[in-house]
Amino acid sequence: MSAAQKARRWRQILADLRPELPGEWSIRGTGAGTVLMREPLGWAPAWVGYSGSPSRPAGWLHAGVQPLVLPFSGWTMTYGIRMDEVTAGPPMIDLLAETAPAETRQFVLGPGLEEIDSWPADRLAEAAERDFARDPADRRKHWYQVPGWRLVNDSGSPVEPATELVAKYHDLAGRSSAKGARQLREDAAFYERLLARWHQGGRAEALGFLTEQREQALRAEKLDKLLTT
Repeated sequence: MSAAQKARRWRQILADLRPELPGEWSIRGTGAGTVLMREPLGWAPAWVGYSGSPSRPAGWLHAGVQPLVLPFSGWTMTYGIRMDEVTAGPPMIDLLAETAPAETRQFVLGPGLEEIDSWPADRLAEAAERDFARDPADRRKHWYQVPGWRLVNDSGSPVEPATELVAKYHDLAGRSSAKGARQLREDAAFYERLLARWHQGGRAEALGFLTEQREQALRAEKLDKLLTT
């Protein structure tokens, strides 16, 4: 079994599943990283994907929502579910097995869509603001989205939360390994540039920056182009 075989099989499974999903969905990405994404993508795309080692027969299905109002370094499962978190289904999937299409359908049309539908963009923004309103010691990571959602929704200034995030990332970078510190400084730079654009031209300029970063993230993951089936 080669990685190319798995990738072709995965893409075919997604192509067969797509007509059964409610609304409009597209196939994007490459190889085993190909995903189904709900259209239009907006600022919090819903997605269905697969992860696993190219050298092993089995892997995991994922479904979730990915906010694109903050630095993007790959898919996260903060607002998602992996198939081994579901008690009523198989914990892993062999893409080349005859049962793979049915197992994918069971996961996606059931717990996958349920998780996706539980995180609309307005709920993400509300959760971020609630988190930011807490004492800093009690916050989780939802509040990292506050500057972005305030820009997207025209709901307030991003300056206070973005300034706090710059300081937080630099503090974390100072206490991390060289590799980890590099990523943390890049995240800090994201909010520094957002603040600079805000001070240059207000919401319009800062929202332009955010849009540029979203498009760049989609291109980096090869998600900017639709795939034909």
